[in-house]
Amino acid sequence: MAKLHEYQGYITNDFPLATVLQKDCSTQELDAFKRIVLERLNGRKRLPLVALDEEYRKLHQVVEQTIVAGEGNSMVIIGARGSGKSALVETVISDLSTEHASDFHVVRLSGFIHTDDKLALRDIWRQLDREMEVEDNPTTRTTSSYADTLSSLLALLSHPAELAEEAMDQTAKSVIFVLDEFDLFTSHPRQTLLYNLFDVAQSRKAPITVLGLTTKIDVAESLEKRVKSRFSHRFVYLSLPKTLLDYWAICRRALVVQEQDILEADAESTDKILMQGSILDSWEYYIDGLWQSDLTFKHIVRSIFYRTKSVKEFFAACLIPIAQLSQDSIPTGKDFAQHALAAPESKLHILEGLGDLELSLLIAAARLDIILDTDTCNFNMAYDEHQTLASRVKMQSSASGAAAIGAGSKVWGREVSLGAWEKLAQYELIVPAIGALSTTGGATGAGGGNGTRDVGRIGRMYRVDVALEEILPSVPGIHSTMAKWCKEI
Repeated sequence: MAKLHEYQGYITNDFPLATVLQKDCSTQELDAFKRIVLERLNGRKRLPLVALDEEYRKLHQVVEQTIVAGEGNSMVIIGARGSGKSALVETVISDLSTEHASDFHVVRLSGFIHTDDKLALRDIWRQLDREMEVEDNPTTRTTSSYADTLSSLLALLSHPAELAEEAMDQTAKSVIFVLDEFDLFTSHPRQTLLYNLFDVAQSRKAPITVLGLTTKIDVAESLEKRVKSRFSHRFVYLSLPKTLLDYWAICRRALVVQEQDILEADAESTDKILMQGSILDSWEYYIDGLWQSDLTFKHIVRSIFYRTKSVKEFFAACLIPIAQLSQDSIPTGKDFAQHALAAPESKLHILEGLGDLELSLLIAAARLDIILDTDTCNFNMAYDEHQTLASRVKMQSSASGAAAIGAGSKVWGREVSLGAWEKLAQYELIVPAIGALSTTGGATGAGGGNGTRDVGRIGRMYRVDVALEEILPSVPGIHSTMAKWCKEI
């Protein structure tokens, strides 16, 4: 952190931040100011949109027509991670809620969480039950089937005139469905949920809009024919910033605080903070000064842009320096470089800290990927391979007359080894394989009849997230026996 005397050049010219913080800003005001910036950087507050006017207009028009005119619509927003898909949707919903807050409900689903239609349907009911205070919730009934729940949901969404024999003047409230990771919903069996949502939207049975967010540009090809025929084929494409100046404009807007941001923060907080305009102006000058005059800071921005174009990576580099901002200590470019919170590029750094048993099981599982030409295995398979390798070491040692000692020759008990296997899962070096079958013929999840059963801790299938050829160079000083296992199949 730079002390006040180090910023004399900034104070006498265009960057009076240090002077303003000392003379015109109380500790309470500074804390409130930093909270606004930090909540944007850590994702608790949505980012202001930059250079997305046309995309905003298209999405706003579709959602507004559903809320105001009762139209059924569907649209997919496609863009790379970090391109602003979620920020765009949330901004449109927030802007419309200022005038039509009581006219629509929002249901948010995620393909990562709702891995099948039953989970998604149950959560739709939960969210609508909370907002609409539905008296008869079929998900609370033990005898309710998936079909009953789905039919009840469709009846709830339908216009009253659809359910009555005679025309009615009553209209239904609009529902906005936001499906994050939309491509994962297309992998559900028969795409029942998507079919029914698109069907309701297309047939105008209810005023709903289905918004899908995805990174897959060819996601429409994953839709079944019957689902695709009911999709409106409206798309909005978002791209990562194409130039360095575009990238900096996004980063700068997240750092700069405007008067409207203060008003919104005051509306959400019980403590009203009267912040002077000189603080906002001096902060903006300070941010612009870092970009124009601080070569270290500019190098950070340039390196992130040319490597990943990730806005979140830049935000991670800003978190600690801005959190440590005070009246007599202002961060410089060196502080941003030293306190970057970038995550490791891979999990290979974990391998060096593994014990002999964990490393042996990981090598055994990685060998099975090559030997069996499969990308999944369970504990039993890895443990049997480990026993085979250890027995081979003992046999070779006996043949040469040497004692079999060291990590490669010891066979640990099954329960101890199972604990080590589960530790590999905790480190995410092995990850659960969704939908894979165990060697015992059961499925990986719990189930009832039809030959499907819970295979438990031993039979659960995993996918090894580390290749065999990556293990040896990642573990300096690895035992020679284990090094041989990595080289020879």
